[in-house]
Parts: sequence; structure tokens; C-alpha cells
Amino acid sequence: MPRSRRWLEGAAMVRLGSMATLLFVLVLSVFIAPVAVPPDSGIGQIVEDILISLILISGAIAVSDRRLAFVPLVLVALVVIAVRWAGWFLPAGFTPEMRAIALLFALLMLACIIGVKVFGKGAKVRDRLFGAIALYMLLGVIWAAAYEIVGLLVPHAFAGMDEQGAMGYPWVWIYFSFSTLTTVGYGDISPVARVARSLSNLEALIGQLYPAIVLARLVSLQEEDTKSDDA
Repeated sequence: MPRSRRWLEGAAMVRLGSMATLLFVLVLSVFIAPVAVPPDSGIGQIVEDILISLILISGAIAVSDRRLAFVPLVLVALVVIAVRWAGWFLPAGFTPEMRAIALLFALLMLACIIGVKVFGKGAKVRDRLFGAIALYMLLGVIWAAAYEIVGLLVPHAFAGMDEQGAMGYPWVWIYFSFSTLTTVGYGDISPVARVARSLSNLEALIGQLYPAIVLARLVSLQEEDTKSDDA
């Protein structure tokens, strides 16, 4: 086997492993960390920053085959990681709003690139499946960051949200975001401000449409791949 072909296959396996790692870190962030990190421990933000760094790094590696988007994503990811970690050493210069806005921008960029990878042609089936699940979970994390920004900038934007929702225990936003994305709506936290209600409505709508759109697109891509193989 030529060396160049071995290198390409190795790079593809690294990207696939990175997509699986991204999905694993997202699962940790959404389901494990909220249980493992006590609300009153004071380390919630530290754990969040570690997980966010892993999400951005693994996500960048997973889409490294998209060369035009890879370099800008890496630069943005490095800036976001630097901003979030610098906040621990220079708290006066890095407000929670800056941290949240920087994160939202990086996650939106990562989600767009993964979306192109999932819905575009040429990707492996496993890559598409891992990417589709990771993209769905990224949507919940993106809206959690957006809700955090609204909660920090708009007083009393959410009813039932205590002070820990904005400072020290970030997974309150994750909980509310995924409750909205899956349209569970327990009612313990409710959007009050107009911008919060609009964001909630949009997330709920996307949460309903996304599975149907992804399933239809994956089936059509599989049929196209089968036809091209037969030809």
C-alpha cells in the first residue's frame, strides 16, 4: 500500500475517532457533569471550561478534512479557549458575558461545519451518524450559551432561575435548553423576556424538525451512494 494512501486512511480514522470523542464529551457535558459536579462545590465553571476546550479541540480535528473551514475554526477555538481560561487570571477584564458570547460564536461555527459534513456528499456512513448525533447535541449546547447570554444581559429573563443559573453552576442552562429542544417543558423554568421566548420557540421548532430532516437526508445520501456504486 502506498505511503500516501496509508496516511489518508490514518487521517480518516483520526477524524472518525475525533467525531466519536466529540460526541463522548458532549454526553459528559450534558448528562454526566450535571450529576457529578455538586452545585455548591465551586468548581462548576472549571469543569465547564475543561469540557468546552475538549469539545472545540475534538470538533476541530473531526472536521479537519474541510480545509477551508478548518484553519478559521482552529483560530477561533484557540481564541475562545484563551478567553475562557484567561478569565480565571484576569477576572476584571473578562466578564461572564464575554466568555459566553465567545463560546456561542465558536459553537455556531463548529455546528455549521459539522452540518456541511453531515449533509454533504463523500462522508463515511459512521461519520455521518456520529456527526448527526453530535450536531443535535451541539444545538442544545448552543442554545444553552444563548440563554446564558440573555440571562446575564436581561434581568429576570427567566422565571424560576435562581442565581446559580448565571454564576457558578452552568448546567442549569443545559437543563433548560434540552428540555426545550426535546419539547419536554417541565415548567420549573420559564422564559419571560421576549427574546428568551423567541429563542425558546425557535429551539423547540428545530428540535421537532431536525430528526425528520436528518433521517430524510441520510436516506437520500445513502441512495445516491448506492446508485453511484452501481454505476
